[in-house]
Amino acid sequence: MMRRSFCAAFIFSATQIAGIAHADNYSPPGELEQDSGSGYRSSVIFRPSMRFPIDDGKAFANSQVYRAGGMYGSGGGQCDAKNYAYPWRDNFCEKRSRATPMCPSGQGHQGQDIRPGTCKASLYWAVAAENGIVTNIGSYSVTIQGSSGAIFRYLHLDMRNLRVKALDKVSRGEKIGQVSNFFNGTPTTIHLHFEIKQAVVVNGTRIITFVPPYTSLVAAHKALLAGTP
Repeated sequence: MMRRSFCAAFIFSATQIAGIAHADNYSPPGELEQDSGSGYRSSVIFRPSMRFPIDDGKAFANSQVYRAGGMYGSGGGQCDAKNYAYPWRDNFCEKRSRATPMCPSGQGHQGQDIRPGTCKASLYWAVAAENGIVTNIGSYSVTIQGSSGAIFRYLHLDMRNLRVKALDKVSRGEKIGQVSNFFNGTPTTIHLHFEIKQAVVVNGTRIITFVPPYTSLVAAHKALLAGTP
């Protein structure tokens, strides 16, 4: 299938944020797990000043489906040490049937999966990526409209112990809930599924859609580890 061409509505510098985390700790954007799909290979950072969404920064971004313990992963369980080690790996555009215009196939995983520091549910806090307002609380999701206009969605939090409710104002870095495995009554793996939605131009048309969060997460993680405000 022919690869689509894209142009972001907002152009940001691709300059990497300096941090103490080594570059080798992060696989390149769009480099997915083997046989899991074709990713969005671009260094554009769509939200260059957002806060990393897990409070203490102890986190490992990688696939929940194509890693140990996942439906198409290798043997072992979700708590396998390999799931809690560098390097990070992008999984935006991983094979799914959901419409995702920025993926080469037009379909795919609409966010990035992030495991917390250890394989423990309801221990690690998810925080607001920007100042904003909570626009929706779903059965297993929290949605925040950021002051920039971007939309951030957090899935699989412990919905019994949220610190926010619909229409609450939140500040960048404010705790909103704990990373868990809530998923419509059927537990998933312990992780945060994090999405960013904003205005972009796709094939000449301006739309509001899911954008690749991986590069923004890498930049935010480096900044947090380096103590950058």
